Amino acid sequence: MDALLKVFVTNGYLMDALGVIGLGLLGLAAVRLSQRYRSWGGSLLASGAMLLLLGRLWVLVTPQVMTPELSAQLGTTVTEIISLAPFAMLTAGLAGVVWGLWGHEQWLRAER
Repeated sequence: MDALLKVFVTNGYLMDALGVIGLGLLGLAAVRLSQRYRSWGGSLLASGAMLLLLGRLWVLVTPQVMTPELSAQLGTTVTEIISLAPFAMLTAGLAGVVWGLWGHEQWLRAER
């Protein structure tokens, strides 16, 4: 097995932890940017980063929390909503980050 593939396969939790740490750092940087410049783009960027972080954590925690017994008790509709919600959060978070970066750049351009 290729060494890089082995790292991705056997050390999945390490990669997940690094991804969550990276998203947390992105969120902290976005909050700092928002506080420093007081731009709406920075606030939107921070909100998008937090949605990305929450969506990623949801994806990681769901397999441990959603047991077959809990799924049977909740029903198929609620189980489907719980399984699809993180993808909506990740999509909205990415849109927030991109729109926030664009908005902050436009705001800085207007300030000059």
